[in-house]
Amino acid sequence: MSIETYTIGNATLYCGDCRDIIDSLTFDAIVTDPPYGMAKIYSKQWKEFGKRKTKRTHKNLQSGGTWATKDIYKDIDWDDEAPDVTFLIDRNVPTMIFGGNLLANLPPSRKWIVWDKGEQFYNRTFAEAELCYCNFDGNTRIFKCTRTREQKVHPTQKPVKLMRFCILELPKDTGSVICDPYMGSGTTGIAAIQIGKAFIGIEQRKDYFDTACRRIERAHADYENLLPEIKMEDKQESFTAVR
Repeated sequence: MSIETYTIGNATLYCGDCRDIIDSLTFDAIVTDPPYGMAKIYSKQWKEFGKRKTKRTHKNLQSGGTWATKDIYKDIDWDDEAPDVTFLIDRNVPTMIFGGNLLANLPPSRKWIVWDKGEQFYNRTFAEAELCYCNFDGNTRIFKCTRTREQKVHPTQKPVKLMRFCILELPKDTGSVICDPYMGSGTTGIAAIQIGKAFIGIEQRKDYFDTACRRIERAHADYENLLPEIKMEDKQESFTAVR
């Protein structure tokens, strides 16, 4: 199987199956968001996805969510089954895995990141928060992300601010090279670039890979011109992560 490679500054992106590629790569941290098997759970009934529950019964559904109308939800058969991610833990580097509560064979951990999605996600037919598993010790942290203006181009796309927060939660003196073996649309790579980290991303689907390349190219081009308040925000996040 041919593997497409694309280099953007200190980011290297691979289009292929991460299980065929990752053993040949060198990095010192993993931050990733693999499939959870949610498409199978929802049985692809996306018309009910994101709808708001009535306050009276909490069972009857009302229209009002726009998620189900988005084209990005129409072809996600890759999310039918959650992968066995023990091969990531076997790399023996600090590792953060979103959806760890839905994945089998992960060792117990005291440290989790709780992503509180904010009020726009409350009382709907999907999770109000998501959990990120960490294979290293530390205190559980909560990150509340209010509404973001980022264009959503991937069904499970995370906010860049959230992924920056996660990278900054890695143990001190690690994470100079961040690997995301389930790169999707490249959000982890954008976050890594904004913090000044090297990045390795792997994505199997060519359409998502191409999207990630474009987004990371823009992030690389824009990094030196970030607004002062964005750079100050990174400093504040760093303080929060190490306190």
